[in-house]
Amino acid sequence: MLRLSRISMHQWLFGLSLALIALLDPIGLASSTDDASARWLNRLLASGYADAGQRQVVVVLIDDSYLLRNDTYWPLPYNEQSKLFKRLLAYRPGAVFIDLLYSHDHSRTVPGQAPRMESQVLANVFERYRQQGIPLMLANSGLERGSEGAVNVLPRLAQVSTPALVSWSGYGSQYPLAVPTPLGVLETPALQLYREYCRRHTCASLPADAMAAAQRPPMTVQWGVHQSPLQAQVSDIGACTVPGLVDQLMQAVFWKLGNNAQSNCPYNLTLSASDLEVTDPDDQALIRQLLQGKLVLVGAHISGTGDVTLSPLHGKIPGVYLHAMALDNLIDWGMDYYRATPSLAELGIPFTGSVDVLDLIELALLGVITLLKGTLEAPLFSVTGNGQRARMRLEPLGAWVVVLVLLSGLSVGLWLNNYTPANFLGLLLLSLTLFSARIQALFENRAPNHSEFSTQGTQR
Repeated sequence: MLRLSRISMHQWLFGLSLALIALLDPIGLASSTDDASARWLNRLLASGYADAGQRQVVVVLIDDSYLLRNDTYWPLPYNEQSKLFKRLLAYRPGAVFIDLLYSHDHSRTVPGQAPRMESQVLANVFERYRQQGIPLMLANSGLERGSEGAVNVLPRLAQVSTPALVSWSGYGSQYPLAVPTPLGVLETPALQLYREYCRRHTCASLPADAMAAAQRPPMTVQWGVHQSPLQAQVSDIGACTVPGLVDQLMQAVFWKLGNNAQSNCPYNLTLSASDLEVTDPDDQALIRQLLQGKLVLVGAHISGTGDVTLSPLHGKIPGVYLHAMALDNLIDWGMDYYRATPSLAELGIPFTGSVDVLDLIELALLGVITLLKGTLEAPLFSVTGNGQRARMRLEPLGAWVVVLVLLSGLSVGLWLNNYTPANFLGLLLLSLTLFSARIQALFENRAPNHSEFSTQGTQR
């Protein structure tokens, strides 16, 4: 007769311990492996990332070479900014986001001029081109002016621009579309620029307003790795490298061995602010072709400044690229961008905290791992009859392969539905650790024993 063997109490306790660790996340272990799994999958899929957004998004960087070329300093004086943005806006971009902070007026005193006139001149430049139909967004912290940590736009600049939220908390490494703030619900730069894109292109349904956008799940930004084909027309890309898939996977797993597997040039088409100063008609025509009608994000790459973001494919890069890549994701996928699975609370199940659907699926996988581990210590099924007892055992390698297949199937299913992956690395390493002793014993039992030999002579 076939019957299910009883699982011992220590196996039940072991499974319960795994479940508590997965749900309560002590010392952030589960969260760390979750993030590592997401980075690992991004590396795996980056080579096939679509280029629809890449053709619409341009990053303009104010860098050290621009400061040296113009014999100026940082923060860039307002009169220099006025020249820079007049050059940029004259190329008629579709919309512009400026990832610079204007919280304190540092206008210089000029004899014969009214106080703080330099910032007013910059505001006049913004207003002139806004009236010509070029939307302009300026970075904002969303805090009341004068409060601690507030980094808001100067009032005279705020009157001629739209605030774009660049500071938030409680979202981990994810990118929200909009966030409630003391100033009201503010949208982030990616969504604001995407709205401008959708004015000229056919898009799926957008959130009706900022409040509706705040109800949408935050985005798990996916990064591309291959440069724009147009980049070679404006800069030397001879030193740019794109590591192979194997190198990137090894870097994702053994990240402490160095960053040789990181791409050293950004995915988004990037211009230096110096490129806007060209005077040759052919060069100006090229810059116009690259900027006209495009979604432009202006940021800074100045030595000693701390505005950086961490890309799983490029390492530390200027923070403006996070907004550029989030915008790129929206152009590629619309509102079906990559995101975490919904939480149980969002599905109307009370008292579940931040537990989401994927947590329950991973708990089920942990149960399978615990059950398989039990079959290696005691048989899952017993066959009895006529006083004889036979046992059916699952081989250790077979058990691990079962886990690998289940994890792979789950990750592929989530990816096809634009959800963040399961904690692939955490569950895989956990299962390998649990089965390692049995796998090692299996190979030791199969290996020939060369240490035993006969000391007796040959029998005749």
